[in-house]
Amino acid sequence: SVRPDVLPQAALDELVILQDGVEGFPSVTAREVVERELGAPISKIFSEFAEEPAAAASLAQVYRAVLRSTGEVVAVKVQRPGVQELVSKDLYVLRRAAEIYQGLVQRFAPQQRTNYVALLNEWAVGFYTELDFKNEAANMVRMAAVLEEAQITDVAVPRVNVELTTRRVLVSEWVDGVKLSDCDPKDVKELIAIGQECFLVQLLQAGFFHSDPHPGNLMRPHDQSRAKLVLIDFGLVAQIQRKDQDLMVSSIIHLANKDYAALVDDFIGLQILPADCNRAKVIPLMDKALSPYVKGGGAKKYEAELKQMYGMDGSAESTIGGFQAMTGDMLTVLNDIPFSIPPYFALLARAVITLEGLALSADPDYGLVLEAYPFVARKLLSSDRPELQRALQEVLYGGGDPSL
Repeated sequence: SVRPDVLPQAALDELVILQDGVEGFPSVTAREVVERELGAPISKIFSEFAEEPAAAASLAQVYRAVLRSTGEVVAVKVQRPGVQELVSKDLYVLRRAAEIYQGLVQRFAPQQRTNYVALLNEWAVGFYTELDFKNEAANMVRMAAVLEEAQITDVAVPRVNVELTTRRVLVSEWVDGVKLSDCDPKDVKELIAIGQECFLVQLLQAGFFHSDPHPGNLMRPHDQSRAKLVLIDFGLVAQIQRKDQDLMVSSIIHLANKDYAALVDDFIGLQILPADCNRAKVIPLMDKALSPYVKGGGAKKYEAELKQMYGMDGSAESTIGGFQAMTGDMLTVLNDIPFSIPPYFALLARAVITLEGLALSADPDYGLVLEAYPFVARKLLSSDRPELQRALQEVLYGGGDPSL
């Protein structure tokens, strides 16, 4: 729903509905869930409780309410009844499909090492974790601490009422505002820059990041005194180990500088490529595949760059020749380069693709790698850790001895 560079507008309009406009379940049922989970009548806990949900998504819907004890306006998130059983059935079918696909890959492309079952398992863990609202409350508390420690003042996380949160009901601060996709394009561009900085702090500094940053989960609050952007819905988060964070920082540097020989080492460290990969084949293909992406502009400009790279100028002859060359490179990748996608990339890729799509909606020329480079440079300059100092040395001295 956030990739205007990939799908036509009509498809985007339909997919946007899934963010927070899904057909809800009856409010009578929601009230029963709240009373059962909190062990008391709604009227005893809340002086007001909306008749209809303010938003409804696939896993839950949210009501505006007022706490009787304090008068605070709160958001009450209620899990959709039967959703765990439904998710379990879907994941079972997907896992069986992944096992079949894994078997086909092992039979016909044994050199490929991606464990698709493990990738799906990572998704499954994320989905089941998302169904535990106590875990989401803990994520909100932790993320607020991460932003405070990093001195991120433009982004806020709603305060959570832990005492009134259960596995199926979450009570948190109500935020009056508009979701990002409904903001003025000028505001969206500013907020995307703020959100990008916040995400890079989460990913490359804290190693703990929001994995579902779609427009329905990013809000511009009416009251800008506390923050310009509010993050909501922390059911799906992920963590990155320090070693992988350092390698990602190094990868951004090498990508931006088109140092593909060094990027091979980063990919080996990230377990995307094996240590014994054929560098003579990998590096030229990296150049062809990644250089257009680094320039930015999303899928459409990537396609245009590829056509130019392969000499496809629109004539039948050039199209056939370019397609044959491209197919040859693709077969080389599939047959000769045993790359793999680590399981932890499942949630990371989702977050990056979503954020990039949001940015492209405001700036058609947006390029994530080049936009992230200034943040990485600041991180290197402010860190005294040996691993990052080595990366800084590469930026300043091309990997050589700084005394030369």
